[in-house]
Amino acid sequence: MTADETPHSPDRTTKRAATRRCPVCGHEGWRIAYGMIMPSARQEMSKTEFAGCVIVDEQRIYPATGKVEWGTPEWACQNPECRHRWW
Repeated sequence: MTADETPHSPDRTTKRAATRRCPVCGHEGWRIAYGMIMPSARQEMSKTEFAGCVIVDEQRIYPATGKVEWGTPEWACQNPECRHRWW
């Protein structure tokens, strides 16, 4: 590594700060993080919803097809009126 390189890749920061559009309402959606996450790591992950240590599969109806699916949500809509969770 040369003197002008940083130990952290830009992709790591970009991924943590990434957002998506909710497939239901179009509002901003944040990644869901499970587990015990230290306060210093939480500061680095500003646009992340922290869900704690319990991971539970959820049932959802996929908006595009109407089919029922089961899975662990990876994203959560930040619109308080929608709060759709998807994977």
